Amino acid sequence: MNASLRKILLGLGVLLLIFVIFWGILFFTQKPKEESDGKVLNLFPFGEISLSQKDKANEEGDIIPGQTTEDNEKNPSQIQTPRLRQLTDFPTAGFAPLTRVEKKEVPDIFVDENGEVQETTKIVDVLKYAVRYTDIESGSIYEAKLSPEDIEAEMLVDNFIPNAEYAYFNNDGDIVVYQYWNIEEHVPESYIARIKKIELSIDPCPSDFSPVELGEDDPKIIGLHKFLNRDPKTQLARSGVNSPGNESSLVSEATITAIKNFQSLYQIDIDGKIGPATKAKMVELCDAQQLQLAEEKFEKLDKKYSLNGLFLPQNLISINLDPSGKNFFFLQKDNQGVSGIIQDIAKGDQKLIFESPFTEWTSEWNNQLSIELSTKPSYAVPGFSFALKSDTGEYSKVLDKKNGLITLASPDNTKILFSETQNNRIRTGVLDKETGKTQYLTLQTLADKCVWSKESLYIYCGVPLSLVGNEYPDLWYQGLQSFTDSLWGISVESFKEVQISNLSREYEVNLDIEKMGIDERNGYLYFIDKNTEFLWSYRLDASS
Repeated sequence: MNASLRKILLGLGVLLLIFVIFWGILFFTQKPKEESDGKVLNLFPFGEISLSQKDKANEEGDIIPGQTTEDNEKNPSQIQTPRLRQLTDFPTAGFAPLTRVEKKEVPDIFVDENGEVQETTKIVDVLKYAVRYTDIESGSIYEAKLSPEDIEAEMLVDNFIPNAEYAYFNNDGDIVVYQYWNIEEHVPESYIARIKKIELSIDPCPSDFSPVELGEDDPKIIGLHKFLNRDPKTQLARSGVNSPGNESSLVSEATITAIKNFQSLYQIDIDGKIGPATKAKMVELCDAQQLQLAEEKFEKLDKKYSLNGLFLPQNLISINLDPSGKNFFFLQKDNQGVSGIIQDIAKGDQKLIFESPFTEWTSEWNNQLSIELSTKPSYAVPGFSFALKSDTGEYSKVLDKKNGLITLASPDNTKILFSETQNNRIRTGVLDKETGKTQYLTLQTLADKCVWSKESLYIYCGVPLSLVGNEYPDLWYQGLQSFTDSLWGISVESFKEVQISNLSREYEVNLDIEKMGIDERNGYLYFIDKNTEFLWSYRLDASS
């Protein structure tokens, strides 16, 4: 072999060695793919949703509030605290998700007609989330205000209803119905009450905003000076005469200057006079200040709310408050069967709208004009569901002959989520009441673990990681079987199923979800862990 050929072969060998080393480095340093990379797995082997499918759904506007996006996974710092949080460390009877719009004063920077940057303030609406709930031990009422950063909880009413196992709130959270067991008479007792906030005592604005003249000396001017001194931007003096706490009754140049500063701050014609526009703004701000003082005084009260109510008849087997909160419906058991009655909360007037010799019913007032009645579920017994009109008492069959039937009607009353026991397994479906068609889900869960969004576009469910046995829902109701759930969201328009959170893997908690609720803005999910009866929340909106 000549020298040239040896050099060529040696060069090829070096290139081959470099190639092998390069691919070896790529292979051994590549990050192993985890099960969740590239796809969102269903909990049961009936198919899967790939991220590409989910992204396509997002482009089409089919985004399920609360689903985790790739951006959130790459930028966890955007979320200040865990989405899942435990709200109580005591057994909780019931709760009401609340949203409130509060007024907040914020800085407002703008450029005036002269091109100069000016700063003023403006009042904006701020959305706040809260949940009102009761404990089982005494029926005391609490409220927790939620934000991404923290939870502020306080007791509203120190109550005493022993072992109040069930509590039902209206949508506004200001009416609650308790149910507990009368040990002596061996019958269920019910008590309905209104939660009333102690009225604020707001003092009228102490300042007189009448027109003033330079050199005028009048006691009413003291109030004007005190008002202007409340804001550092309109303060008359830092020390001495007309400083805070040393206001005089004389209109001076400092008074006129302070009025001009006030007018500049709120974009009013600057003339140093208290005309109609200036007076109106001063009155508005003074009234707001008086309200703030009253609220600060209210916060210092030991008791901020009162509870006034009355006992309902015994042997009520089901109670529902209507969406408006003006009436409630109950099923009362007697020797002839059950009677369904609507009662006006304020007036006490009653109307009988339903009677049945069969006593095993559940009810749900899902829509102002419709109450869903279902037979109590059992895996071995065919179940039936009826739509009962709340105004006329007319009813019609919706679902029938489904073993273990549990129903959850949508707020707009067009669809029903239901679960049934069929062929030794749970099946979960959505019935369209208008077309009569049923869309079965790939997820297996009980309808009692789900909730509809208020606009009826989405369903959120706790879905068991595994199901052992086939005697559902009986085993679960009887406490003989406990689940470990994950959170899922379903779009009712496309029936896309998205896993929102595998709770046990992400948070290392085993939660058996029941009594799920959601606020009207899809900001938070709330639910009770059946094992401990503690209340939990899950933040759907990353910014809320």
